[in-house]
Amino acid sequence: MKFGLFLSMYYPDTNKPYHEMLDETVQLCQYAEELGYDAIFIPEHHFVNFITNPSSLSLAIHIANHTKKIRLVTAVVVMPWYHPLALAEELALVDHISNGRIELGVARGANKYEFDRLGVDIKDSREMMNESLDVLLKALQEEDIKHSGKFFSFPETTTMPRPLTKPHPPIWVGAQTPEGFRNAAERGFNVFTSPLYGSFSTESDFEYTLNHYKNSLLETGAKPKEFGVLRKIFVEKDRETAEKELDLLMEQWGVFMAFYETGGLDFRVDKADTLVEKGKVIPAKIDIALDQLAERYDDPILTDIDGARKKLKYYEEKGVTMFMANMQFGSDHEKVMNSLGRLGSLIPEFSSSKSLEGPVKA
Repeated sequence: MKFGLFLSMYYPDTNKPYHEMLDETVQLCQYAEELGYDAIFIPEHHFVNFITNPSSLSLAIHIANHTKKIRLVTAVVVMPWYHPLALAEELALVDHISNGRIELGVARGANKYEFDRLGVDIKDSREMMNESLDVLLKALQEEDIKHSGKFFSFPETTTMPRPLTKPHPPIWVGAQTPEGFRNAAERGFNVFTSPLYGSFSTESDFEYTLNHYKNSLLETGAKPKEFGVLRKIFVEKDRETAEKELDLLMEQWGVFMAFYETGGLDFRVDKADTLVEKGKVIPAKIDIALDQLAERYDDPILTDIDGARKKLKYYEEKGVTMFMANMQFGSDHEKVMNSLGRLGSLIPEFSSSKSLEGPVKA
């Protein structure tokens, strides 16, 4: 199993100079590379302080210029927000700048607040993503392509520059539904996933999701690719100290949940009438059981080194090939660096060749 650092880009104090957060982000990435992490996962969102990074590819360039070998993965580029020809050129540019270290993670998006402000109908997101991916792959591999589709049409065009990585940089898809996993399997893409509502899911939720992906491989006859799981994790000297991060985590989760309904899940969310003020999200109040945290939930993982080792072994045994660690939910930068180091101390104990063949056993 490989290890990746997910950059949450959470910006709770919007009075703090943004460049200070960028400096701390670079320090985390450099330390992750030193510790032997395999990849940095770089998200993007617009107009909110939950994930305050409007361009994962631009930030990838910044990180590439301050690191040497660690892989850089967008997590994710929301395909409906981009013209695929422009995205193909930007990806190829970053491919050259990073000396072939960039990998493209994509998804169709989920936050209607952003879609509305970008003038894109969220109801079209799946169709737009599929058409955009078709164009993107063709543009990266062929010259003088033309296209006439529902959302994109253009005459013969060659994107420039051409990518350094042949046939193109590796592609990941963020998926949570059976249809999403099936589409990724059919295209031969890597996959990463996370709890549907950001945190507080159980092991059975994880196994249910992983089963969808493995079954999609069986249904399509596709070969297994990388399977990544994103988890909030904080590793401290003891579990009691780690669980002191829960208040900060809950506030960050409330920022995320301000935009979403919970459906039939076993918790209640009270939202403010005004979700965002000057870019700062007003956290939702969430009523959820917080006792016996480690025994009740698969995410978050607030623990010591031994607890982290046990949980990571569980993921490796189930077939996860990439563990994506999200450690930034408002804690002091030095504490996050220490947590990154404690988790990194476990990296040598894990292999990187786990197979995903067959469905998860009950």
